[in-house]
Amino acid sequence: MKEKFTLSAILFAVLAAFSLSACTDEAAEAEMNRLKAENAMLQGQVDSLQKNLDSLAAYGDSVKKSLEKLDMHL
Repeated sequence: MKEKFTLSAILFAVLAAFSLSACTDEAAEAEMNRLKAENAMLQGQVDSLQKNLDSLAAYGDSVKKSLEKLDMHL
């Protein structure tokens, strides 16, 4: 979760720097749009990985409970 915050914070800072400059330079606008798209893609990947992690953690908890019922403590 820390990586998610750090990545978002970095990209936000870059976007904010471009926004605060009030630059109408087309290259800067194109870069800002590219970074926004990249941020959205990375956020989607983070969300997907978080879902996988949550699912695996739930499965691990289930296996642990099953083993405890069999008196096979880890």
